[in-house]
Amino acid sequence: MAGVYINITGDGIEALQVIEQRSKAPDDMLDDIGAFLDMDVTERFLDELAPDGTRWQQSEAARTGQGRDPEVPGLTLTDKRNLAGSITHNVDKGVLEHGLGEDYAAIHQFGGKAGRNHSVTLPARPIIGIEQYQAGEVLDIVSDWLV
Repeated sequence: MAGVYINITGDGIEALQVIEQRSKAPDDMLDDIGAFLDMDVTERFLDELAPDGTRWQQSEAARTGQGRDPEVPGLTLTDKRNLAGSITHNVDKGVLEHGLGEDYAAIHQFGGKAGRNHSVTLPARPIIGIEQYQAGEVLDIVSDWLV
């Protein structure tokens, strides 16, 4: 019977055992990924950037200085800081959930009609997402955990 056999000795076996153990219980690694994504979104809120690095369309309140929070003048989607403050992640049984806790987050993420009688059209201002930069960081976190 033909076959291929690999004989691993020395540090190789120990490294493979570490990888096996960590891959069976990924919650800590997923929590690190969630913490990175939370931080990424928080930083991008301050820079008014989508996950792909494009700038959000400035809101009318930011453009006119009519925002409700005098400590954060001129920033889009940061009126009361509720949306930015709702960034969260949860890890449970090998599943990472990352997002925003406010009910109105979707209208800002995807854009659409809002307000009384849907009389206002809000542009999409993507907040949550994984683009090239985030994917690279996630791969680094996974690599760090497995090696």
